[in-house]
Amino acid sequence: MNLKAAAVRLDEEKIYNIRRALSEACYWGRAIERNQRKPSDQRWVDNFSNGNATLEDLKRFFPTYQIHRAGWNYEAILDQVNDLHSKENWTTVEGIRELAKSLPKDLEDTKDGKSLKDGDRTSAASKIAMFARPNDDVFIWDRLARVAMGVRAAKRDGASKAVRYDTKGQNKYGSFHSDCLVELKVELQSKEFNGAVDDFMAFTTFARATRNDPSLACRSYFERRLFDKVLVCEGVRIEELREAERPSKS
Repeated sequence: MNLKAAAVRLDEEKIYNIRRALSEACYWGRAIERNQRKPSDQRWVDNFSNGNATLEDLKRFFPTYQIHRAGWNYEAILDQVNDLHSKENWTTVEGIRELAKSLPKDLEDTKDGKSLKDGDRTSAASKIAMFARPNDDVFIWDRLARVAMGVRAAKRDGASKAVRYDTKGQNKYGSFHSDCLVELKVELQSKEFNGAVDDFMAFTTFARATRNDPSLACRSYFERRLFDKVLVCEGVRIEELREAERPSKS
């Protein structure tokens, strides 16, 4: 499927992807319950943004968000996670780059014996930062999100090919982050997206009703977290459309 056709389909299916993203966001924003196999986002925002993460938190967080290609030295990483929320003069792009760069010092051997890729480190750093600094403009470096953003950015710029984001290429995290800011601004002009943000926040408040502190993060966090889910849903759809056009194997 060519770029224009993919972009048209995404526009036609926008409301459905927003609804699907809202469902995903609410699932991950559900109430904090004991012994959950995959704890909710609330746990990570509560603990990471206050510097209260424990080793048990990290051992749950990394597999939950599929940051498990390497054997992580959790004891070494814990201080970095707990210190991140209070860093002064922290900026998103440079902050994530520095965190990603520092993570190799705190790694054990990867499971397959190969070096951890820069993209894996950037993914880990962006996911940690999303919850440690929920009020900063963090966007998660996710493969499917990059697929969707590549189509969006190309459509916006009138390009014939989707933009390819890669930590070793021209379009690194800074480019991805910049494009996310532009596209989020576009989404915020949509009543469907804003209504979904309202529902996401209302659900999270409801899920925290029995907790002493009903607050969690500012609205911008919920906007970015929902937008992240929208991009992932769009990325899945793009890959489905591409797969559908491949020749059948005899």
